[in-house]
Amino acid sequence: MTNVMHRLSEIVRRQPRAAALISDAQTVSYQDLGVRIAEIARSIDIWFLTHLGREAGSSDAIGICMGKSTDLYASILAILATGASYVPVDPLLPAQLQAHILETCRCRLVLAAPDTRLPVSGVCVAPPGEAADSHPSQSAAWAFPCRATGQDRCYTIFTSGSTGRPKGVQIRHDGVLHLVEWMLREIALKESHRVLQYSTINFDASVLDIFPALLAGATLCIPRDDQRLSATGLAEFCARHRIHQAFLPPAMLSVLDPQQFPTLETLLTGGEACSPAVIQAWAAERRFYNLYGPTECTVLVAFKRMEACQARTNIGQAIDGARLHVLDEQMQPAVRGELHVAGPMVSQGYMGDSLATTRKFVLCPEVDEGRLYKTGDIVERDACGDLHFLGRLDRQVKVRGFRVELEEVEGVLVQSGCLQAAVRLSPDGQLVAYVVLPPQIGLDALRQQLAQHLSDYKVPQCFIPIQQLPLKASGKVDFDALPATTPRLAAGASSRPCEPILSLWEEILDLPQGSLDAHSDFQEAGGTSIKAIRLLSAIEERFGVRIRFSEFLDNPTPHFLYNAIPHP
Repeated sequence: MTNVMHRLSEIVRRQPRAAALISDAQTVSYQDLGVRIAEIARSIDIWFLTHLGREAGSSDAIGICMGKSTDLYASILAILATGASYVPVDPLLPAQLQAHILETCRCRLVLAAPDTRLPVSGVCVAPPGEAADSHPSQSAAWAFPCRATGQDRCYTIFTSGSTGRPKGVQIRHDGVLHLVEWMLREIALKESHRVLQYSTINFDASVLDIFPALLAGATLCIPRDDQRLSATGLAEFCARHRIHQAFLPPAMLSVLDPQQFPTLETLLTGGEACSPAVIQAWAAERRFYNLYGPTECTVLVAFKRMEACQARTNIGQAIDGARLHVLDEQMQPAVRGELHVAGPMVSQGYMGDSLATTRKFVLCPEVDEGRLYKTGDIVERDACGDLHFLGRLDRQVKVRGFRVELEEVEGVLVQSGCLQAAVRLSPDGQLVAYVVLPPQIGLDALRQQLAQHLSDYKVPQCFIPIQQLPLKASGKVDFDALPATTPRLAAGASSRPCEPILSLWEEILDLPQGSLDAHSDFQEAGGTSIKAIRLLSAIEERFGVRIRFSEFLDNPTPHFLYNAIPHP
């Protein structure tokens, strides 16, 4: 099969009545999915014929801006059927970033929910299937086109921009198919399996959910956002729909109870290291894989199956077809150095940014005949051939004249018993560690552990215990949101009419008693999505009231929560 849609057409032909998509509200068979793909693809082609005098093709990028629904997935697949590539545009992104994405990719058409407004002129925004006022086919034929080749672009996903302005990573069909084939072989994904679609489509982890499931003939299960962002709601959704496989980031795993996921046979995670406690809890009764791969390499290039007794996460070994080279500063093979990736999964480069592409995608004929992607990750290969992540090139700092890899210090903190840890350099040149500690470990014991494993200049001078690390939407640590050493007190903290809720907020946000008042804003007080999940779970457990995540986002104050709980 030369592209994603050729493979899907075989699945539709083989098992038309099987469930392709399931949500609490709807079940869509493969045949019905195929019909909807054909309808939307036809409307896209009519729009291109009307406005550009030709059908859509491989040179076109089509935006998609909508929340999770069965039409979201039909729209992605319809775009691919026309030969074009899809470009996720998060509806919640700032307008400036939305404009950057659409302008960089030169999108002329965006499939979006009704009433969507985007900040770019000259772009048509239309609901799926209505781009040309087309009507459903009377014959309900599902024979959608399959125009792309393996070398054509499949999607462009923008990086988080942690090192600068977000860059659009272009991924080909053959890279996605390579990922799918590996998943079918190694993970043994079957037609009878049900796969959770957790990640939003603007993150490349969604590719790991969507394409292996549908191209295996399995069922993709789609939770609502309020279910996805609730520990209880997610557990109930997975149990109700008998989920077999899920990809969940380590931060989410740390707030979930493995016992509430009885049907989950295969768990995938990645993006950050898991604590030993998370590994022990989740690896005991299921297959648990740590996956490693930059966005620039089609999600995944290495994996490691983790055991409950494992003390730390490692990158593991290459998936089939990926060639992983550890090179020193002279681009020579080394035991310890920067990880470079070659193989069919390597991206075409960054959309509209030839300078960044030249800098990150390099040639080194002495090492590999193909292009190498410079990951910026410092790794070490052990005697068994496994790769271990040591840190990032761009998170090296100097302390008293010595180079320090901040991730190395964070790794030792986690190995020493911290549930989570983040380290940064203060303006006065001191290392500051933000640590989430279990009850049995104190700061004095932690310092002693670090002194046994780190040079003295690598031991943080300041430790700040917190309840939970702040996270970005991608699941990575938000260093800008880490609290100051001395939390700022809120104005009017003396008025405490919502005492039970205020105390809970201060506990979860790691603030001194009296820091908040009834009208404090959760996000302004240091709240994150993971902390919100913990807060709402604690309220449900303590007061027996379930509050939707979306309701709390609309009213993120102690006053709202206090009025939502029963009072004597």
